[in-house]
Amino acid sequence: MTPSAALPFNMLAGIQKAGIDLAELAAQAGLSPDELRKPLTADQADRFFTMAYERIGDPAIGLALGMQPMRPELFGVVGFSAMTCGSFGAALARIARYNALVSACELDIVLDADEAAVRVRYSGPERPYSRCRMDVQMGTLLNFGRLFTEREIAPVRLTLIGEAPPYHTRYAQMFSCPALFGQPHDSIVFRRGDLDLPLVSANPTVAALFEDAAERDLVAHRSPPDTTQAVREALRQLLHGDVPSIEQVAGVLCVSERTLQRRLAREGLRFSTLLDEARLEMARRYLAAGRASLTEIAYLLGFVDPNSFFRSFKRWTGTTPADYRLSNGVKPSETTPRASASPGGSAAPL
Repeated sequence: MTPSAALPFNMLAGIQKAGIDLAELAAQAGLSPDELRKPLTADQADRFFTMAYERIGDPAIGLALGMQPMRPELFGVVGFSAMTCGSFGAALARIARYNALVSACELDIVLDADEAAVRVRYSGPERPYSRCRMDVQMGTLLNFGRLFTEREIAPVRLTLIGEAPPYHTRYAQMFSCPALFGQPHDSIVFRRGDLDLPLVSANPTVAALFEDAAERDLVAHRSPPDTTQAVREALRQLLHGDVPSIEQVAGVLCVSERTLQRRLAREGLRFSTLLDEARLEMARRYLAAGRASLTEIAYLLGFVDPNSFFRSFKRWTGTTPADYRLSNGVKPSETTPRASASPGGSAAPL
């Protein structure tokens, strides 16, 4: 199975707000709570959504979830990238490009002289929660526009595939526009002039930074990492004071230790080699930043003492941590601890 996008965090927050225990629901779907924050296979996401929809028992819940108070941080780099754009139209374009990072749907923006239609598409067969999921997505787009333009945007209309649900009258109440059913596309249609509305959160400098970050994430999303890359990422997450074991990394990757060893062997690498690489990468980062003492860095990287860190860093790079720091323009602190005497009797200058 290939992984899909992670479950939309605003939907998870809404489900929890509806009184559902996410950990309990995840367990019933055969998932751990941590897995809800990671990309799932299509089958895993389907099991979770089906159980959530049945548990809530309200077919109109998607409207409530989509129009709940907006929390941009739940959308990560995509939300921050959009909210720092200069206009609502630019934000919609960002969301359409990067939405795969936070949702399994695809967005297309279709323009004409007077209107801008944002078409929403989900792949796969029709499911009991399909309409609910569409309601969430359209509500979220309108909610975003209203919040960050500080204007009560009223769409021209909604167009929806399929028959009108029993709660169809609520669409006009929630979206302040007509809802047309039996249409060829699921879309929310704005006035072309709405795209020019400025965002109160606009920040061109920050927007450029978030766009770069979102672009990197999108490239990684479209090209799933091989085992080596996945292990490196897991090591970066785990390497904070203790040395991660291969068993721990296998657990993060949801495979057995034996399977992980076999996959790494196929790629011609050993776990110990990747661990050394991860420790060296993080050591360089800490040293260049200049905020942590050498003893603190040794601890963060899981070394038993500063001397062990010194010897490993010298073996990896041919230079000492202190010299590496100096080469990056970081002056040694007077309070930076130095290593104790080495076994040979001389101090090892970190």
